[in-house]
Amino acid sequence: MIHQDLSAQAQALAERAISSAALTQAVLDEIAQRNPRLNAYLHVDTEGARAAAAASDARRASGAALGPLDGLTLAVKDNIDVAGMPTTAGMATRRGRVAAADAFVVQRLRAAGMVIVGKLNMDEAALGTTNDNPHYGRCLNPLNALHEGFTPGGSSGGSAAAVAAGLCALALGSDTMGSVRVPAAYCGVVGFKGSYGVVSTRGSVACGYALDHIGPLVRSVRDLGLVWPVMAVFDLACADARRVPATGLPARPRWVAASDMAMLGVSADVAAGYALALSALRERGDSITRIPLAGYDFGRARRAGLVIVEADLLHEHAADWRAQPQNFSPELSRLLKWVEAQPATVCAAAQRTVAAAHIEVQRWWLQGDVMLLPTTPQSAFAFGDPVPSNAADFTSIANMAGVPALSVPLPCAPGVMPAALQAIGPHGSDAALLTIDWTGVSAA
Repeated sequence: MIHQDLSAQAQALAERAISSAALTQAVLDEIAQRNPRLNAYLHVDTEGARAAAAASDARRASGAALGPLDGLTLAVKDNIDVAGMPTTAGMATRRGRVAAADAFVVQRLRAAGMVIVGKLNMDEAALGTTNDNPHYGRCLNPLNALHEGFTPGGSSGGSAAAVAAGLCALALGSDTMGSVRVPAAYCGVVGFKGSYGVVSTRGSVACGYALDHIGPLVRSVRDLGLVWPVMAVFDLACADARRVPATGLPARPRWVAASDMAMLGVSADVAAGYALALSALRERGDSITRIPLAGYDFGRARRAGLVIVEADLLHEHAADWRAQPQNFSPELSRLLKWVEAQPATVCAAAQRTVAAAHIEVQRWWLQGDVMLLPTTPQSAFAFGDPVPSNAADFTSIANMAGVPALSVPLPCAPGVMPAALQAIGPHGSDAALLTIDWTGVSAA
């Protein structure tokens, strides 16, 4: 049961085929068995989870009207506050810091009856794509049964690994340049980032304030239909929250796709999966317009985004940077020292480059309704292999333009690490993206 999607688990609870207590205990047992190897969880609240599950069962027994999430398990990336649990943001400087209150989105999901199991591993300061954390240990990809020691992606690597391994029904991650969608792609699960400001980031540790999003990771697209309405609620107390008018999409969107995949640094296996996905859409009669993308410098934009992120991190962690610089990893220290030495004009120039993403996506919408890209240019790779610099090239543009983006896994052979397809929609099309039919295209 714990390896079924959230929707199937919700149905089993509604039909009294299983209790929340039994479901939660099965998750806790799986964590006890697998987490020592995977290192997806940094903190597990066993007694709190059992108490929340028992309360859900009592509500159900009383005949109270329950929402579909009531009694299901939730785990949270460790840069998002959960009351009474640590919020390390993957940093040694934050060891022992316990949240006094829930982040807004956690509060929403707790109020919906979800059982919060614990906090999840991540890259240091949410800056990275491997989840090779120097302070809390690397998180391993649970799909690599035939290949030991593969990355789950990052920075929300623990979130994707936990969902893929059946260690929770829903995980929350943060996404600044792709940190929900990159690990979703590497671990073969579904990840979603909404339009900027639709989901409150209040109660999270900032990585790049103007680019940060909080998003869900689940096992199927249909799960998002249950989760998203609870998460996507305007938060008056959040400075970056936005009231975004809903934008519809046709029942069968007109797709836009890249015509020059070979020029974009995409591996052969991912390019092949992308081509098969487009073929499946074409065979069912969907319209696809191919356009060249090499005129937009994804790498330059990603590097500009990193400049902005590094500057934001320097501000976010200023007190710790002054008081305990020795507790920052050598790599993060190098990045912070570099940006600290730059004139303000460097950040201003980076902001101009990032802003150009809006122009590029508007070009897409002249050709169709939804852009399809590989989520990542490569599949998951082994720790110790060179880390590709372009892992977030195709994801970061959605953060820069503030538009919603959905990553769905593509079919793959047993023992082969998955590739993923990313659907990027116009601003405000969040809910509409989640209604797209991926039958015959996605493995989710």
